[in-house]
Amino acid sequence: MKITKLLLICMCCVIVAPAVWGQAANSPASRGILGYLDPHTGAFRPIPPAAEESSDLAATTFTGTITVTITVTLKSTSLTNVICTADTTVADAVTTGGRFFTETNTVAGTGTGSTRTCKLSIPYAWSLTTQSSDSMTTSYSVVGSVGTTGLPQRTSSLSPLDTRKVPASGATTALTASVTL
Repeated sequence: MKITKLLLICMCCVIVAPAVWGQAANSPASRGILGYLDPHTGAFRPIPPAAEESSDLAATTFTGTITVTITVTLKSTSLTNVICTADTTVADAVTTGGRFFTETNTVAGTGTGSTRTCKLSIPYAWSLTTQSSDSMTTSYSVVGSVGTTGLPQRTSSLSPLDTRKVPASGATTALTASVTL
C-alpha cells in the first residue's frame, strides 16, 4: 500500500510539473504607440520615440495673440443662436518625445437678421524648446441652434483653418473665415 501511494504521488508530480513550468513570468507588455487623436479630423498622429533625455534643450516662452473673425450667413431660417469655437494646437519638440499645447476660445455670435459675426481672441504663452521648427494649427467650429432647447442644431467645422510656423514672440496672427449655416 505504501508503494502504491508513493507511486501515485510521484505520478501526480510528473503530470503537474509541465503545467507549473509553463507558468513563465509575464513578459512586459508592449507600450503601444505614443501619440494623440485629433478630435477634429479623427486622425491619430504618432509621435516619434525619444532618442535621449531632452532636458538639455532650453525652453523659451513665446507669447502672442491669435484672432479669428468668422462671418456666419444663416440660410437655415429657424436658427437663432450662433456659437463659435476656435482652437490652436502646437506640437513642440516632436522628434524628442514632444509636448502639446492647446488653446481654445468660445463666443456667442453677434448681429441680427441673416448675418452673425464671431470675434475670437486666443492669447497664448508657450514654453517651447524647438520654436523654429514648431507649427501651430488653428481650427474652428460654428454651431447654430434654435431657442432654449438647442434643437434642431446645425454645425460647420474646419480643421485646419490655418497651419504655420510659430511666430516670433509678441506677434498677432489674424485669421478670417466665412460660414453658411
